[in-house]
Amino acid sequence: MKKGLVKILVLAFSLLLVWIFLLPGAGAQVREFSVFHDNPEWQNIWVKFGEASAEDIGIKAVPTDYETEIYTSRVKIDLTTPRAPGVFKWWFGYRAFELWDAGLLADLSDVYEEVGEYIAPGVKEALSMDGVPYALPFNVGYWVWYYSKAVYDEYGLELPETWEEFVEQMTFFKEEGIYSIGNTIGVSRWTSFIVFQEILYRLDADFYYRLINGEARYTDPTAVEAMEIWKDWLEKGYFAPMDATYVEDLPRMLNEGSLAFAPFGDWYGGILQDQGLVPDEDYGVFIPPAINPEGEGAIILEISPLCVGINSPDKDIAKEWLKWYASSDSAADILWGDLRFPSTLKVTQDMIEADDPVLARILELVEDYPNALIRYWEATPVEIVEHAVDEFNTMLVSPGSYMEILESIEARAKEVWPNYGVDY
Repeated sequence: MKKGLVKILVLAFSLLLVWIFLLPGAGAQVREFSVFHDNPEWQNIWVKFGEASAEDIGIKAVPTDYETEIYTSRVKIDLTTPRAPGVFKWWFGYRAFELWDAGLLADLSDVYEEVGEYIAPGVKEALSMDGVPYALPFNVGYWVWYYSKAVYDEYGLELPETWEEFVEQMTFFKEEGIYSIGNTIGVSRWTSFIVFQEILYRLDADFYYRLINGEARYTDPTAVEAMEIWKDWLEKGYFAPMDATYVEDLPRMLNEGSLAFAPFGDWYGGILQDQGLVPDEDYGVFIPPAINPEGEGAIILEISPLCVGINSPDKDIAKEWLKWYASSDSAADILWGDLRFPSTLKVTQDMIEADDPVLARILELVEDYPNALIRYWEATPVEIVEHAVDEFNTMLVSPGSYMEILESIEARAKEVWPNYGVDY
């Protein structure tokens, strides 16, 4: 009798332990995997993602952040080994091509089969190569110019409707002691391409497309004209101090009215709000006019993807996590509440309009810009971009050397394009 009672008690206790450990989020059952990203300013948000998924599905994303300058080399090395991250934030276009070509990306077709309904139309195709999807969107953003409400309210100005008005306003700001453009070296080398990109496609969107695809040259007249405009602005002192950072300093300057504009992707609204700025009260957005008719109707598009390392020992649970990321209310709350990213359809239009009228305005504005061009950072081979970014940083401090800079980038392009099968 006693032996039977002992057996019953042991069985009951065993069943209780099984039940406890099967509970979502139960400590011993939480499985962890690594996430790599290059946004230290968002590390706490990635931690929130991990905590939320651990509670919801018993899978915890454990994030590690790196500065962009070392991130690319670190990820490329780790992807070839069992240290490969389960999920990593990357860039698409040519930056993803080299990883795909080396067989380092996991096929995410099975993820899309389960949660594809929560991804906006066209995004899967944009994140596919040879018809196979290799990423989910972390952000799909358009590039606009943020402007200071304090500046425009102080002087009773209207946003410029022509290129001439745009330049006239920058001249006026200079006279009033206000910096026009927040594009600096700061601590982020990568941002140096922004103004070249923004001027070039407004001169001629087709030329921009041909340049990034190896069908035009950096020493062609249109590229030279873009550099001459940029040179003129730099020499006239339209730019913020070159040591200003885009995460801390530029938001403060926009807020206090010492800076008029900051050209960034629409993800920058989340950074501004993190720094205490209120959308539509402290800042707004606009799309500067085209310079020539050839630049009309064009806008820059950026997709930040989340990929899975095929060599990661945790790739299966990483895929399960991505399904949660795309389909759960918890993930949508973080994407929208902390980042202001409408990355999945779980972030509704009502949420956007209620919380961020500026982003809602962007989504309205882009309907008039059907010619979406991929951001320079992703749109052309990495070997060219990395060289160009260094040269453009030189431009920021030595604008008189613009022709030498273009010739240097052109020389690099001549070396690189043949490796991609382009007769350059």
